[in-house]
Amino acid sequence: MSQPCYNMTWVSGFRPIGRAYLALAIPAFIFHILFWIQVATHRPLRQLSMLWVYNYLFTDMLLLLQLFIEYSLRTSLPYCISPRIFKLFCGLEAYTSAYITVLEAYILVCLNITRYYLIVKNCDIATRYPYILILINLFLYLFGALFLFFQTKFVQIVTVHVHQHSSSCHLQYHNVKTQIGNLIAILLIPIVLNCYFVALTTIHVRHSQRAARAQHSKHLQLLIQFFVLYTLWLSFWAPNAILSHIISNNYPSIYSRFGSILSALVGPLIFMLIDRRFFKVWKHTLYRLARFGRPSRQIYPSTIANEHRLPTFF
Repeated sequence: MSQPCYNMTWVSGFRPIGRAYLALAIPAFIFHILFWIQVATHRPLRQLSMLWVYNYLFTDMLLLLQLFIEYSLRTSLPYCISPRIFKLFCGLEAYTSAYITVLEAYILVCLNITRYYLIVKNCDIATRYPYILILINLFLYLFGALFLFFQTKFVQIVTVHVHQHSSSCHLQYHNVKTQIGNLIAILLIPIVLNCYFVALTTIHVRHSQRAARAQHSKHLQLLIQFFVLYTLWLSFWAPNAILSHIISNNYPSIYSRFGSILSALVGPLIFMLIDRRFFKVWKHTLYRLARFGRPSRQIYPSTIANEHRLPTFF
């Protein structure tokens, strides 16, 4: 008895969209690689206080890697594969996207809370409680995995479904209550928390007239940086998460996925352009690249004969 045959290749109408995904993801991946090279080669950038920033950009890297793997599998696998391989690849494709959404939503909350304590409470959590910060970081990754495992394996209110228009795999929610509950947990609660702490931080910065000018400028820069980052995240990433939850056939999310890739593209650019530490590093790197290959002008000291001459008389 022959085994059933499964096909993971994209339909012909979806392949141009897949190539457009790839065209947008390649420059995003290049920016991330350059960003992490700067972090690896410059010790002042490797600080525990930047933990949530690096976690956020790490999840963007996971998104891009998942897209590259998906593109390679969807274009190179044979038309007939075994059910076990199909379930493995399809499950990884569906779970990875949902897992990254949970992580990024709450990583931004943690980033906002730590900056609130730094600006308003004058408490650097990374310096005073480094082990607690690391434990919260590890718990967040575990929480995202348990959140999906509880719904898909324990209560089975979410299942992996193959999209009929593109053959892509995604999570399908069985009823409206499950959709609303997931939207509240993944988007509404993080948005409310972020708006609350941003409002408190903004009020403090506006009324902190006694603070030193340099400290006030630094706090304002951190506040603007998070505001820009979160606004772009809500504009690019959140629509894809909302559409994948509330629309059963998941067809519009094919186009809203461009937003999540754009979010991964602008993520490192925000920190490279707004954060002064990264901006100085990139400015120094660009200067060295511009000087690379040019003949260096060396100024040699002039040799002056140190001879004592006797005066002459005419």
